[in-house]
Amino acid sequence: DLAEITAGDLIHVSITGANRDPSLFADPDRFDPERPNVRRHLAFAHGPHVCLGVHLARLEATVGIGALLRLSRLRLEPGRPAGARRPVFRKPPELHVIWD
Repeated sequence: DLAEITAGDLIHVSITGANRDPSLFADPDRFDPERPNVRRHLAFAHGPHVCLGVHLARLEATVGIGALLRLSRLRLEPGRPAGARRPVFRKPPELHVIWD
């Protein structure tokens, strides 16, 4: 939806709303790194304000998480859900895992 903004209007931007538009991201509460438009998220900004470390951060995440999952049998602990409940950054306050 579009809203008219005039000079002097106070604008509030919700960080928690970023990447959560269901018209852009189907089922925005579900973690899905393979969704077709995954690169449309706002984590690293866009255009002239894009994060200089975007490529390094993506590489670190890919290598680090990939190695962790290949080298261990890390899994979520059954019966201990990890819902994202923080008001600013959507992350679980804790994550219970079993490392075999």
